[in-house]
Amino acid sequence: MRVAIALTFLLLLLCKCTYAQSCNPAVVSYIVRDEKGQILSRADLDSLAKQLPEAIGDAGILVNDVSFLADKQTYYWPEDAKFDTGTKSPALVFANAGNCIMHLGEVTLTYHGKKMRLIFNIDINRNQDDRRLVIDSLRFQEGTFQLDLTDWNHARDKLITATHWKGNVR
Repeated sequence: MRVAIALTFLLLLLCKCTYAQSCNPAVVSYIVRDEKGQILSRADLDSLAKQLPEAIGDAGILVNDVSFLADKQTYYWPEDAKFDTGTKSPALVFANAGNCIMHLGEVTLTYHGKKMRLIFNIDINRNQDDRRLVIDSLRFQEGTFQLDLTDWNHARDKLITATHWKGNVR
């Protein structure tokens, strides 16, 4: 009996300990604007989100707030102690907290009878520092638009402006 206990103890010492993986979620917050350029309300975004599937690729969909500093270009991450002090804007959020990575391909939104196809083609990997992107939208309009991040500086907490959208792509 002592030999069995000793062997069990020895095996436990020799085995590597495993720990649960922990990472910051991969998130894209998309600020949706109406035809006049005004940010959609949370109620409008909830309605928009209900039209979408539960997931797009490996991203779940929800509506949440983005918290901006006074410059309206810099944002707080939700875990930042100052998050509650910022100016809130509702956003359509695509997120994956499960496996630490996310690919967001394309999304088609319908608002006031118009369809706006958005091609994001964003990949967020495990080691990326800018894991919580906030992207501003064009005015809501019919057509296909592609996000072009070739000249983006990958700032960890800066808004990706609507100027990065290229219009009516086929």
